[in-house]
Amino acid sequence: MWDPWRGIDTNRIVRTKSFRKPVEKKKDGEYKMKLGLVYVCFSSDFLIEEADRWREECWQMIKERKDCTFLFLTKRIERFMDCIPQDWHDGYENVVVCCTVENQENADRKLSVFKDLPVRHKCITAQPLIGPIHMKPVLDGVELVVVGGESDRNARLLDYDWALDIRRQCIEKM
Repeated sequence: MWDPWRGIDTNRIVRTKSFRKPVEKKKDGEYKMKLGLVYVCFSSDFLIEEADRWREECWQMIKERKDCTFLFLTKRIERFMDCIPQDWHDGYENVVVCCTVENQENADRKLSVFKDLPVRHKCITAQPLIGPIHMKPVLDGVELVVVGGESDRNARLLDYDWALDIRRQCIEKM
């Protein structure tokens, strides 16, 4: 919703001017960007095919900045194993992989893949939630579940009971 307002065309997959921001340094050798959370490809998808040519450079920056946590969302979790670096093993400590789902059909397809991936820090985003989702069987190892609706003027209503049910599933899995 906010991308058009900020002048971002999400149909164009490009390297932004801030692509190398995590590793830019000041004259004294200190990083310009302080430690913290870095959202990767937040207007796109880190595993989108058009980003294949830049992804290795991203992984190098992620390895260099172990003091930062890099979080990326993907609708393309089935591409994950083809997009990770050779030294990934069971994941990098500073990477959070967030699989997005919207309804039960997508959850069944995507989470069946996601649950078995070698990822240290897993997140599920049910956003926009457009139907009830039963995800309790795949919550092992998931550190965070985010639920939300749509936010533009044509947004479909979010049934709050769907969100509460996901919350219940998470609590029961704890």
